[in-house]
Amino acid sequence: MVRGSGVIKAKIVKQPKRVPLWLRRLGMVKAELKGAHFPRNADEGFRQAAALSAANLRLLKAEVRSGLAKADERQVEAAMQRLLARLSHADTRWTLRWKRERARCFKR
Repeated sequence: MVRGSGVIKAKIVKQPKRVPLWLRRLGMVKAELKGAHFPRNADEGFRQAAALSAANLRLLKAEVRSGLAKADERQVEAAMQRLLARLSHADTRWTLRWKRERARCFKR
């Protein structure tokens, strides 16, 4: 305590700040995001998502076609539909398992 002019003033001892982990790495995240291009509006974002989806479907079709050497277009389309159905089913199973785990961990 410090006495001065009849008033008692208390000195506040500051604790060293513990900076959270996410804040310590904020500079690294900022540097990574500087190089990324984000859509300016929703329309541009939707067009980019549609273009990426179309490109991924073309790549998937080419991969399925290369795996089926002597298949015609109808067989390639059928194989793609089966593969996409399996992926959708797997995604549904993963989502259900994730919801159960979330409920178990957070008691929802």
